[in-house]
Amino acid sequence: MVTNDTSGTVHIANFLPVGEAALDVIRAVDPRIEIHNVSQNLVRYLREPDHPDLDVGSAIEEAAEIQHRDRIWFTFFSGDLGANAPALEWIALASAGANQVLDQPLGDDVVLTKMPGLAARVIGEWVLTFMLMDAKGMLGYVETQRQQRWLRQPTPQTLEGATVGIIGYGAIGAEIARFCESFGARVVGIRRRASGDGSPPPDAPASVALVWPPERLHDVLAESDYVVLAVPLTEETHNLIGERELAAMKPGAALINIARGEVVDWTAQVAALESGRLRASYTDVTSPEPLPDGDPLWSAPNLFITPHNSGLQPDYFGKAAHRFADNLRRFLNGAPLRDVVDRHAGY
Repeated sequence: MVTNDTSGTVHIANFLPVGEAALDVIRAVDPRIEIHNVSQNLVRYLREPDHPDLDVGSAIEEAAEIQHRDRIWFTFFSGDLGANAPALEWIALASAGANQVLDQPLGDDVVLTKMPGLAARVIGEWVLTFMLMDAKGMLGYVETQRQQRWLRQPTPQTLEGATVGIIGYGAIGAEIARFCESFGARVVGIRRRASGDGSPPPDAPASVALVWPPERLHDVLAESDYVVLAVPLTEETHNLIGERELAAMKPGAALINIARGEVVDWTAQVAALESGRLRASYTDVTSPEPLPDGDPLWSAPNLFITPHNSGLQPDYFGKAAHRFADNLRRFLNGAPLRDVVDRHAGY
């Protein structure tokens, strides 16, 4: 239950670039709500504390005010502010993952929620784009156009009949599977709560042949033409794809990562690309992020990198505000919150 100040005001810190119309959706939940938009100066301080344009004193003062006033934080990332925030009761993340907060100190009594599936469709589209680029050899055509050469690539392939292994079959994985169904691709998956006999979830698209528990990871890797990583970053998934897993993959397969950069052992991945065992790797995430200028990964063979933007979409924050407002109504009414993060599991 929310603990109001003596005026009865429900103070909310908004760390996100949410438009006024979306903020009004949140305000409409209860007349006691007062939203405090966090300054870009503080947001930058939390991410880049050594940035030369920072007003450090102002950032520290604002941070202290948030910690002692605001009971609810609507955010992607709040740095280490949660370690000493006596007013804080709930962090509402506008993201599916929670590692960016769980990696920071946080009071034991603070509830953490996430928004799974908010970007599932657009991330599924991103993965489909990667697969179609790969099947049709588009990266080769980009290069020949730069060279101003009329040169056909090897015969284009098709997604029809391909096997797509989805490691982390959740909301995003299910959306990817729906796209695969339209293209005639077969899907096998790994899911933490899968049944031991490989039966797909009841609502799975027809493209999904099998969904196995994590101990069958190598079996899925061995039969997949495309391996899609869609797992949350936890202690169990850190470096989930390493030298042994890359060796277990079907020779000439492609790897697609829309999870987190730390899910992959990058040294092993580059070695697999250089040897040709891994045909190509398409990644929307790296480690570190952002990937520094001049980093060797920029020039790794057959590695295509996008800057962690697969989840971006029109009116993302408006959609997030509506979902936050729904949970906020539950919070104020004393009802159980939806999508509470399991701190022990890490997501």
